[in-house]
Amino acid sequence: MLASTEFLVARALPGLLPLRDARRTIRVLIASLAHGGAERIVLEWLGAEAKRGRDIELAVLHARRQAWPPPPGVHARVRGRESAAGFLRALARDWRGAAEPVSTHLVGDTELAILWDAGLQTVPVMHNAREGWRNDPACWKPECVPLAIACAASVRDEMLAAGCRVPVIALRHRPCVGPLAFDASRREATRSALGVAPDTFLVGAVGALKAQKDYARAVEVLAHLCRRRDAALAIVGGALDASGIAELDRIAAAACAHGIASRVKLPGFADPVDPYYAAFDALLNVSRYEGLSMAVQEALAAGLPVVAADVGGQREIRHVHLAMLDAGAPPGEFAARLARLPVRAHLADETPARAPCAWSLSLTARRPSAGALDTIFATANLNAGGAQRSLVNLAGALRGRHAFAIAACGESTHPAFAQALRAAQVDVFLAAGEPDCFAVAESLLVQAAARAVRNVCFWNLDPKVKLLVAKFAPPALRLVDVSPGHYAFAELEAIDAFAGAIGFSSADYYGRLDMLVLKYDAKRHPAARAVACIPNGVCECAAPPPPPSHPRFLVSGRLAPSKRLDAVLDAFAIVSGRHPRAELHIVGQAEERHAIHAEALALRAQALAVRFRGAMPDLAHFGEPFTA
Repeated sequence: MLASTEFLVARALPGLLPLRDARRTIRVLIASLAHGGAERIVLEWLGAEAKRGRDIELAVLHARRQAWPPPPGVHARVRGRESAAGFLRALARDWRGAAEPVSTHLVGDTELAILWDAGLQTVPVMHNAREGWRNDPACWKPECVPLAIACAASVRDEMLAAGCRVPVIALRHRPCVGPLAFDASRREATRSALGVAPDTFLVGAVGALKAQKDYARAVEVLAHLCRRRDAALAIVGGALDASGIAELDRIAAAACAHGIASRVKLPGFADPVDPYYAAFDALLNVSRYEGLSMAVQEALAAGLPVVAADVGGQREIRHVHLAMLDAGAPPGEFAARLARLPVRAHLADETPARAPCAWSLSLTARRPSAGALDTIFATANLNAGGAQRSLVNLAGALRGRHAFAIAACGESTHPAFAQALRAAQVDVFLAAGEPDCFAVAESLLVQAAARAVRNVCFWNLDPKVKLLVAKFAPPALRLVDVSPGHYAFAELEAIDAFAGAIGFSSADYYGRLDMLVLKYDAKRHPAARAVACIPNGVCECAAPPPPPSHPRFLVSGRLAPSKRLDAVLDAFAIVSGRHPRAELHIVGQAEERHAIHAEALALRAQALAVRFRGAMPDLAHFGEPFTA
């Protein structure tokens, strides 16, 4: 008999659990919206969150004549004629009482102290190597700064070495590159506007004119390169202040001294910069110091080869087209690397996976505001499945002995377990209003902080959520992963692109776990700090029923490819040929992602005595007579 696909496939039941999405307003303070890498990071992050409908408050300390506009959906509160201190005091008054900390960028400690004195917490971001710091991380107090962010692991190391006493997380941002970076017509038009011939090798440099960028040295590299081939240099960036004008003088003087002034192009700031990446044949970065260059990453994503000085976090950008030279290498060595590269004939999109919304998880610290919990159990859902049943059994055993709550991270498809937990007065809720790993992880971390949770226990959870929570969890929060088996390990290994986007690998994850719990004595498993084997507990059953009068078989579990029900049907077909009265009962449903698989099973079974009975979480089928 052909079973209905609607009956076989589990459908979500909205409203089954109370929603407790703990995400709140994102508040950001930035020095300015000048054309720079740090500013670009903030605007890309807030633009991504605005598209998700988040409430955002952006405050800008210094107005600039040349500045990036806020993205759609983000209003910037820009200081006018009042003093910087007056602006910050007004901001502090308006934000006073906010539970969430403020993300701060390129704002000095004197200014941050105004927010601290008003009772606000901040999460400062170090966007540069130590030589470019505007802050002293050693002065930050944990009660004012619950967390700090470094733009690269090397910067994090510098912060800790400088005496930083607050937790520091390295968050490497991958910038957005638009389609104009791969547009052949824009390449031609941009090169024509620069006065660069089609067969001239065009070297690009991107960023404001600052001493840090050392563009005069880039001009020297061009001088050496021109002895080997027809080449030009385009510096896409302008002066922000008097020091930028001084750098412009240095660039002009170097170009004149080497007799290559006509080959140095200075188009100024560009928004968007993407057409210039299409026009370039390579990117050159000779910075004296860097945190993590946005231009280097943009160029690589645009398919450009990059020759860069080995400074700051540059080495953390692993890419086959990135050539690193010692920071003190002479200009001739940089030129020699560039001389090996061809004029580009094709434009290739090599944009890697990105995760701009990960920045929101840096703001999940909270002062405790509710009764303390020992544990939050985070599970994918409360569907009628084995992992969920084992959690419900555990909850019943722990009730009254352990303060805990259960957070479902997605909609459930059957009411039985939710009803059983509510009847047992277990605190159970839906963690986020959208099935998005960033939303779920952020809400979980906020709730863990607000309720002074000691443990977060992952119970059959989305591997992306696990990585995010583990990366941003405070050091004191214990993390436990109750793994159902090897497929969970494989799931974590299979999201390498996502792991790269957030800068947190599966090895990092297992290194952060306080305990990996196996459900069986696995001989091979990932290396974690501690590993325990705890088999699932099951309820005792009544006396077994008498044997059936004819062969009658039961399969109980999800209709998923991993359950190999196609092999069961093959076996049952053989049995049916010998025992015409034989029956096969299949209890369980498919998740929506396995709907086609379930339909295929039903089609194969229609010529056999197979009965698909759907989900039966009350286990009533175990009271029936079955052969096996």
